[in-house]
Amino acid sequence: MRNHYLVIFILGLLLSGCVTVQLPGGKVTSAKDVEYKQPAGAFKEIASADADKSWISANTGNTISYFSECGGKSEPTLKDLENDAFAALNESKTLSSEEVNYNERAARQSRASGKLDGVPVELALIVFQKNGCNYTLTYGGLAKSFSAEAAAFEEFKNNFKAP
Repeated sequence: MRNHYLVIFILGLLLSGCVTVQLPGGKVTSAKDVEYKQPAGAFKEIASADADKSWISANTGNTISYFSECGGKSEPTLKDLENDAFAALNESKTLSSEEVNYNERAARQSRASGKLDGVPVELALIVFQKNGCNYTLTYGGLAKSFSAEAAAFEEFKNNFKAP
C-alpha cells in the first residue's frame, strides 16, 4: 500500500506543474492574491516545488493541487494546458472534456484515466486563464479510489478565486 501512496504523491507533483518555456523578456511568476479554502477531510498540505499549493489525503493518497504561471510571453490555448497536464499519463484516455465558465472566464474541465509507473490512475482538472495568468487545478488518485474524495475537489474548485 505504501508504494501506491508514493505513486499518487508523484502523480500529484507531475500533474500540478507544467513545462514552462520562458521566452526572452518574459519573467514567469506564480499568481499573487489567490483565494482558496484548503481541502477538507484527510487532506494535509505537502511541499512541492512544482505546484503553488498541494495536498495529499491520508486516507487514499489522492492529491489536490493548483499551479499558476503569470507573465510569460506565450499564450497557450486551454486545450494546450489540458494536454500538458495529461502528458504525464501513460496510455491516457480522455473520459470527458468540456468548455465551462469558471472564475468569470472560459475554462476547460476534463477527466482522464491512464497509468503512472504501471498503476491505473485518474485525473480531473480545470484549466483557465485570467489577467495574464494560466491556472491548472488538479485532482488525481488511484483509479480504484478516485471517486472516494472527488467531492473534496469540487468544493476546492468552488472556493478557488483567481485575482
